[in-house]
Amino acid sequence: METAWYFRLLIPWIGWFVFDLLLLVIIKPKRMSSPGGSKPLEIVSYISIIAGWVLTWFIPYSINMAFWIGLGIIILGLIISSLSFAAMREHTERKQAVVDWGIYRVSRHSHVLSSMICLLGTVVIGWNPDSVIYLILWVYFVLYATLSHFWVLSEEKLNVRRFGKEYVEYMRRVPRYFFGKI
Repeated sequence: METAWYFRLLIPWIGWFVFDLLLLVIIKPKRMSSPGGSKPLEIVSYISIIAGWVLTWFIPYSINMAFWIGLGIIILGLIISSLSFAAMREHTERKQAVVDWGIYRVSRHSHVLSSMICLLGTVVIGWNPDSVIYLILWVYFVLYATLSHFWVLSEEKLNVRRFGKEYVEYMRRVPRYFFGKI
């Protein structure tokens, strides 16, 4: 059964956006800030988000097994996002500049990883291998993941300049995402 038009917009993007906004208001992650970095990369990131909104508008979501699996993947991404926000709260007992506790003990960029997981869930929700727009969504996912990785590399360079040796040591201890020592 195909869902109503407003579900197409609300399920993947707006719901996730509202969830992150609520986390910002409720948790107040004072240590979380934009990494700055390259202006062109930032502009491309915003354009890619808008492109994702437009693209998912045309995916006909159905309530089927793929919907529930995709929703589960999105919820996993939102849990990781919540843990990222929680770790960025102000901890008066922690004086160091680099956040290396909570989920940031196992992933240096869990906030980026959570958005990639949420987008993967969105792709799974729209499962329809016969649809050209669905195949374009997969291409978009790959491009988004690639762009996110370049954003992470830019953020790491900035953090090395910002935090120095402390961040370099953190990079040695904690993997970039959840695996390996990259």
